[in-house]
Amino acid sequence: MPFPAQTVSVGQLLANPFVIEAPAYQRSFAWADKEAGKLLDDIVSGPFAEAGARNGEYFLGAMLFIERPPASRLRNWRPWRVLEVVDGFQRLTTLLVLLCVLRDLDEDDGKPANARLLAAIGTGQAPSARPRLSVAGPEEAFFLAHVRAPGATRVEPNGANRSPAQERILQVRDHFVAALMGYDAAERRKLAEFVLDQCCVVQVLATDIDQAHRMFEVLNARGKPLARNDILKAELLDGVPAEQALAAKVIWEKAEARAGSHFEQLFSHIRAMYRRPDDKVISDIRQIAAEKGGAWPFIEKILQPSATILDDILNARHAGHPQSASIAQYLRYLGWHSFSDWLPPAMLWWLERGEDVEGLSQFLRRLDRLALGVKILGIGGSKRARRFGMVALAIADGGDLDGPGNPLELTRPELKTIEYNLRDLHVRNAPAAKHLLLRLGDAEAGKPESATLPEDMTVEHVLPRKLGATSQWRGWHPDPEIRDRCTHSLGNLVLVTKAQNDRAGNLDFARKLEIYFNTPGAPIPILNQDLRGRADWRTADIKAREARLMRLIEELWDFDLPKLRGEAQQAAAQQARFGRGRKRA
Repeated sequence: MPFPAQTVSVGQLLANPFVIEAPAYQRSFAWADKEAGKLLDDIVSGPFAEAGARNGEYFLGAMLFIERPPASRLRNWRPWRVLEVVDGFQRLTTLLVLLCVLRDLDEDDGKPANARLLAAIGTGQAPSARPRLSVAGPEEAFFLAHVRAPGATRVEPNGANRSPAQERILQVRDHFVAALMGYDAAERRKLAEFVLDQCCVVQVLATDIDQAHRMFEVLNARGKPLARNDILKAELLDGVPAEQALAAKVIWEKAEARAGSHFEQLFSHIRAMYRRPDDKVISDIRQIAAEKGGAWPFIEKILQPSATILDDILNARHAGHPQSASIAQYLRYLGWHSFSDWLPPAMLWWLERGEDVEGLSQFLRRLDRLALGVKILGIGGSKRARRFGMVALAIADGGDLDGPGNPLELTRPELKTIEYNLRDLHVRNAPAAKHLLLRLGDAEAGKPESATLPEDMTVEHVLPRKLGATSQWRGWHPDPEIRDRCTHSLGNLVLVTKAQNDRAGNLDFARKLEIYFNTPGAPIPILNQDLRGRADWRTADIKAREARLMRLIEELWDFDLPKLRGEAQQAAAQQARFGRGRKRA
C-alpha cells in the first residue's frame, strides 16, 4: 500500500485538524543558534528578500509523521488528528520559536496580536485549545514558559542547571529576537505570512513505527538530492568549448573540493556579488556567465578564484604580507556574525582588487565597522542584505567607496541610533553585547585574547537584574530609574563562563568577585580587571567604567558618541571627587 504524501505549507501543517507531538523516542531539541540562524538567513535572503512574500517559495524538505489512531470513535472523540513527528522535529520546533518571537515583537510594539500566528502556535482560552506542536518530555514546561506562552520569548530564565536542550532553546529564541529586532511591524507581518504560506514541506504519513523506520531510512540514507550546483555543473560544462572541456572539469572538481560543504552556497554568494534582482539562482548564474563571456570564462575567472577566496575567508586565512595578520583578524571577527551578507562584497573586493593587500586590509576594516554597526542597529533580513548589496554593487561598478555618502559608511542618523542602542545593548541584542566585549578585550590586551577564551563565555551583569527586598544592591542603588540604567549599562557587563554566570546570579558583590577571580581553571578576561579589589560597585563606578569603554569604542570604530562620552566623563569626574576616600577591599 503506497504511503500518503503531499506538499503542504507550514500554515497548513500547523492548522486544524492537526496537532503535532514529539514521541518519547524523539531526541531532545538539538539545534543551536548556528543552525537556526542559517535557516532564517536562507528564508529571508531567498525569495522573501527580493521577490516578496507572494512571489516565491522556500522548500523545507520532507517531514515524516505517524498518525495516532483515536482510542474510540465514540469515546474520547477528538476533533483533531494527532501526528507524532518522526523526522522534522528540529525544523518544526525552530519554526515555532520563530513564529512565537514574531508574535511577541508585535506585542512589544503595542500592535494587536496576529491572529494567524496565534492559530499556528495554538494559543487559545477554550478548554479544547491545544498547542500545535508539543515538544513533550522534560522540556515541555520550559518551552511553554520561555517560548510558546504569550510574551514568553521576552521572559528571562531564572536560576541555573538548565539542560543542554533548554540552553539551545534559549540560544535559538534570543538569536531570532536579535535578528528580527530591526524589522518594522509591516516587515514582520510579511515574514510571518511568508513562513506560513510560502514555506512548504512534503508531509509523509506512516501508519506504524516499523513503516516509519523504513521510510526514515529511505528519506535520510538512500540517494542524494539533486542540488542546484549539479544542475549548473551539467549546464555550464556542456557549454564549454571542446578544447577547454577537460580543464573546465578539473577546475570545477577542485573548486568543489576547496569549498567543501559551502560549495552549494558559493553560487548564492556569486549571485549576490553581482546583485541579481531575484531569487532564481540558477537562471542568475546563467546570466552572469553570459555577461562574463560564456561558461569557460565564468568557470576559469569567477568560479575558480571565488572558491579559493571563500575558503580563505571562512578560515580567516591570509599569509605572505605585512598586513596578513590584520586581514586574518578582521576575517575572524566578521566570521563571528550570525549573518553572511558581508561575504559577497568581501569576496568581490578580494577577487577584483586582491593584489592590493594594504587596500584589502583597509576595506575589511571598514566592512567590519559596517557589520558591527548593522548588528548594533539591529538591522535584519532584507534591509541588511540590501545594505551590503549596495557595497557589492559599488565594487562591481567601480564606484567611489571613499567619497561622502558611500555605502560603506554609516549615516549620521545611524550613528545617533548606535549611540542610543549602546545604552542598553545587552537588552536589545545579547549576541552583539558579547561580540563587543570580546572585541574590546582584544583591543585592551593588545592581542586576540578572545581566541584563548572558551566558547561558553557569557555576559554577566555585575549589578544584578533582579534584586531581593533586602539586597545590598538596593542600598547602593536606591533610585529605581538610575538603578535600571546602571544595570543595563555597558559599564556593568563582564565576561565569565556559563558555570560562573550560573553561580554568580543575584549574589552580593563580594561573593561575585570571589567567583570572577577565584574560580579554579576559569579565565579572567582583561576587561574584568576593573573590578578586582573593589569593596563596592556604585553608580559612579559603573559610569566611569562605561566612559572608559566608550573611549575605547571610539578609538576602534569612530562611532561618534559625543552624548554618551559627555555623560560618562561627568560621572568619572564625580567619582574622582567623591570616590577617593572609598576603601578598597
